[in-house]
Amino acid sequence: MLGFITCSVRGEADRLIAALADRLLAEGRGVIGMVRAERAQRSECEMHLRLLPEGSIHEISQDLGRGANACALDAGALELVVAQVARSLSDAPAGTVALFNKFGKQEAAGRGCRDLIAQAIAANVPVILSVPPETRADFARFSEGFAQEVAPNIEALVAFLTACER
Repeated sequence: MLGFITCSVRGEADRLIAALADRLLAEGRGVIGMVRAERAQRSECEMHLRLLPEGSIHEISQDLGRGANACALDAGALELVVAQVARSLSDAPAGTVALFNKFGKQEAAGRGCRDLIAQAIAANVPVILSVPPETRADFARFSEGFAQEVAPNIEALVAFLTACER
């Protein structure tokens, strides 16, 4: 009940998982988690997450100031978002799906959504997330062969979720 996608074009997986969330919510499905939020940005490195199902937007990046040449995740802000989603998971009704924007560097290091992903699986909540090429090896160690790669298109993701319901 752990499905993942990997996309080669930057931002494609974010858009796909967000579109899946929108579709599932429009269909009245129970959805928890977080997806990348598209917003007008002050800088290229700004990152925002939309919490599901309520839709609140949370910035998870920190401004490093002028002249900075790197993006900086605000790990504390990410942990606050993870805590909010964890509360949603504990109250999730049967049939709920969990969507996470990615298994990134934080998760590879044992932080971020890593424990939340494991909690969702333990609660029999199907999980879909993206796994960037650079964290595939870490994800493979985390999932221990339990994850199923899904074609990066919305119909394949819906089919994966349908199969999880059986």
